[in-house]
Amino acid sequence: MTSLDQADALPLRPKLSFASADYEEKFCRYYHGFYYRYAQASLAVGMVLILGDYLVDWMAFNAPANLGRIQLCLPLLGIGIAYSFTDTARRHWQLVMSTFIVVVACSVFWVLSMIDREGGMGIKSWVGILNFTFLEFYCFVILGVQFRFALPAGIAILLMFEAAMQVELGKDFGAFCYWSYHVVTLFILAAGVGWWREFLVRKDFSTQTTLKTARDVLKNQNEHLEFEVEKRTREIRETQDATIVILASLVETRDNETGNHIRRTQHFVRALAVQLQSHSAFAHQLPGRQIDILFKSAPLHDIGKVGIPDSILLKPGRLDPAEFEIMKTHTTLGYDAIEKAERQLGITVDFLACAKEIALNHQEKWDGSGYPRGLAGDAIPLSARLMAVADVYDALTTRRVYKDAMSHDEAVTIILEGRGRHFDPDVADAFAAITDQFKDIAARYAD
Repeated sequence: MTSLDQADALPLRPKLSFASADYEEKFCRYYHGFYYRYAQASLAVGMVLILGDYLVDWMAFNAPANLGRIQLCLPLLGIGIAYSFTDTARRHWQLVMSTFIVVVACSVFWVLSMIDREGGMGIKSWVGILNFTFLEFYCFVILGVQFRFALPAGIAILLMFEAAMQVELGKDFGAFCYWSYHVVTLFILAAGVGWWREFLVRKDFSTQTTLKTARDVLKNQNEHLEFEVEKRTREIRETQDATIVILASLVETRDNETGNHIRRTQHFVRALAVQLQSHSAFAHQLPGRQIDILFKSAPLHDIGKVGIPDSILLKPGRLDPAEFEIMKTHTTLGYDAIEKAERQLGITVDFLACAKEIALNHQEKWDGSGYPRGLAGDAIPLSARLMAVADVYDALTTRRVYKDAMSHDEAVTIILEGRGRHFDPDVADAFAAITDQFKDIAARYAD
């Protein structure tokens, strides 16, 4: 049975219980935990009321039997409070509390009977009815025990009061019937209020339990959805990374001498970007996510070389002017290839947009003498300005078929000499601050 079914399985019938035994046990544990301290407090309240009865009766009649409230009734409630702190009482507190209230009721009725015999107002007066009514409502409502414990205790209190009236009224059967009618009516009223109190408590419990179950189900569903979203996002990210590696590897198969060029330049770009994060002019352009995109996009900077003929791409020497013009087209070829892929996707992908930007502009120079568009200064995208330094450093420090590799220090000198002409001055300054990192990356990914 589901929690929703259990919540509705509480019919309006004398026996208050849920249809499911497990659910009923769960409710009893809840009830015990919630009402135990309340029941202890109600015994203390009973002591205060007994003391109040004694004082009022003493001021009105000063009947000697009234002292029984202090000598008998009050100690019984005190014993009940003390006993309620024991382990036995904690385990069986509802039975213990309902038993104590019956014992206290018996002592109260005995004291009231003694007061009647001394000429005071006891069982045969409104005081007796008032005490009976209080004890019944105390049993069914104030004490806080469940109805199945309160009912037998309430019946016991009723029978004791009836017995006490029978003794005091003697053979006056008419008076006994008159008082009994009102007493039984008050008992039924108290029992009805007690039953309804627990019914509402049970309804509230089942409602709260159902809501908690629904919240837990929603929480589990949300956690599952979050897991699935994270899983799908990770798969997409891994697919993107794999695609980049595949495309970048195509360039390597066309030009074996580049070796780990794409991996080195990828790390060079990230090192420069991280360094520039602390620069006020670049901080807003280089949040962590943008640096990740730069790192992911950098390997595609030379993707256009797949469209360059082998006779030019693999030529073991310097290119002539005509050949160099063809080589220049690798920037636009790379841009066009990525642009076409993006159009076919029908959506804008951040890393592809960045890859287009780098592929098209990484050969531009700060003074406007680069290609393919001759951009100058800040007109060159920052991503391309970063790649320009990374690409040139790697070209200088690695061997090509047409040249030997330069030393790290020589490459640093050449790049710093190009500050403000070939390279963005700020990017060149960032490079100067982390040349050791470039040297370590070059060693780590050496061909």
